[in-house]
Amino acid sequence: MVALLAAFIVDLFSPQLLVAAILLDIPIVMSSLGGNRRFTYGLVVAALIANAVAGYVNGLQEHDYWNPLAIADRVLAGMSIVFVGYLSTTVQQTAQQAGRLAAQQTRTQREAQLASAIERVRASLSIDLVLRAIAREANGLFDVRGTRFVLTDETGLTLVAHADAETVEVDETRPAPEVASLVARTLDGGDVVTVGTSDALGRLVLDRLHAGAALALPIVDRERRFGVLLVPGKDARSFEDALGIARAYAVQSANALAQARLFAELAQRNTALEERSAVIRDLVYALSHDLRTPLTALGMTMRQARASAYGELPPAYIEILDRSVGATDDVARLAETLLLVARFESDDRRPERERVDLPATARRIAAELDALATARNVRLHVVAGDEPVCTVGDASDLRRAITNLVANGLDHTPEGGTVTIEVEPERDRAIVRVTDDGYGVSESARSALFTRFARGEGRRGGGTGLGLYIVRRVAQETGGSIAYMPREPRGSTFILNLPAVPA
Repeated sequence: MVALLAAFIVDLFSPQLLVAAILLDIPIVMSSLGGNRRFTYGLVVAALIANAVAGYVNGLQEHDYWNPLAIADRVLAGMSIVFVGYLSTTVQQTAQQAGRLAAQQTRTQREAQLASAIERVRASLSIDLVLRAIAREANGLFDVRGTRFVLTDETGLTLVAHADAETVEVDETRPAPEVASLVARTLDGGDVVTVGTSDALGRLVLDRLHAGAALALPIVDRERRFGVLLVPGKDARSFEDALGIARAYAVQSANALAQARLFAELAQRNTALEERSAVIRDLVYALSHDLRTPLTALGMTMRQARASAYGELPPAYIEILDRSVGATDDVARLAETLLLVARFESDDRRPERERVDLPATARRIAAELDALATARNVRLHVVAGDEPVCTVGDASDLRRAITNLVANGLDHTPEGGTVTIEVEPERDRAIVRVTDDGYGVSESARSALFTRFARGEGRRGGGTGLGLYIVRRVAQETGGSIAYMPREPRGSTFILNLPAVPA
């Protein structure tokens, strides 16, 4: 405005033919440096008014005579004022756009640097490596050297990690009192602190860091205070527009540490569970092996006594021996089952691989269980052709699996019912179906039917809950599968699907 007023005064006292209004362009051009277009518009209007007023006053000074040439010059001067004003505002707008683009580009670069730094910080699940990466990556993110990460552990002791270039050294000493005070204040505030020379504590901290300014980033989450990251700088201008990046880096660093700590805890729990599982498996092995020998000896002794090897027995004793032999056989089968399940779970199995004739196996199982079916008044029969249907697997395991399915059907079929073993080939598969017209399986129990210790809802459900689980594991080992299908109006069908081989 002062330049505009000076140009107006010069123009006002100049001769009419000496149009000094051209000087009014100078303040307009100078205003473009300020970046305020409204102010430039005001100068243009003021310059036009000054040009008109000066021209009128020049005519009055020459006894009310306005020279046509001077008037034409005034018009040209006004046009130049408008043109210069237009150019000035255009330059201002272009400069502002360039400034915004430069600022946006800077933000984009900083955000890309932040993303890269966080990616490298989260690249490891080791707590020690994550701590070192946080200090090291801060150097590149803020373009500094000598970042320190003051850590706080459960005992109140602190570790100071000095990050210089690509190396990180750990110093197990307490930081200076002024640094410890800054750490405590930052953790209590929970936000990034800019350390300057405006207060005594800040000057002491900067002397310790050998820096002109610093940022203190609290690395905390909802459950734990990990510590404070101290980022040194040359002066306060080093951290202009860096607070947003610093807050984001602090939050992401805390998340990375929390993730690493969670994985460490899970690893400890998994180790404990594996050790506990190994102990339980060893106990099952020991019990199963140690029980089989005395159970076998006891069963043989009772069978010999039942056969009068030690003299004639009263009828009451014979009945008791029969029950005892049955109970001993049940316990022996339970020990064998537990041993088999333990081997399945530990992958400690080497099953035999041989060709197995499934119809012959089904007929043998039916013959063995016929007495049980007769005692329960349940019909048991086999539906299979004369041609062999073969698969490759462990013969004893497959026999156990089909026996479990048939025994399961006998247990859950009421008197007068029927259990059928059907064997047939289907293209490259061998299908074994065990069908009964018993009580079936409710929809709520079907999802867990082939898991460990799953029990049916039949009226005789007194088994171990391991039979169908063993069937599933044997089917999987053989390269097949087991499935359940309900029958209408009642009953169940278990389908054992196995790979077939030529007979």
